[in-house]
Amino acid sequence: MAASSDSVPVNADVEALLRDPEGNLEAISETADLFKALATPSRLKMLLVLAHGEATVTHIVDSTGLSQPLVSQHLKFLRGLHLVGVNRVGREAYYSLKDAHVAHIILDAIAHTVEGHEH
Repeated sequence: MAASSDSVPVNADVEALLRDPEGNLEAISETADLFKALATPSRLKMLLVLAHGEATVTHIVDSTGLSQPLVSQHLKFLRGLHLVGVNRVGREAYYSLKDAHVAHIILDAIAHTVEGHEH
């Protein structure tokens, strides 16, 4: 793939996917799942809270204004996609992002949106 000054640097695995998308359907499907996870404002708000570090359900509820059942439902969904992990300490559960790349994707998208509104 020809690189331009605007191209995004990619590693060898991503380069292989770009050259043969049909042969890498599992990775493409998992990427689509990531975008599905980011497709709701509620989950985005929760992931932004977790981008700052570990948080309990109570902290996520307080920070987002979402109901506790909705937060719990979204956390279960995000855990199923391996985007969020849980660390239990006694009776308390602390949730965190499993991969810093997710925070970068969200923050880059928000920066793109904010910059787009400034012009």
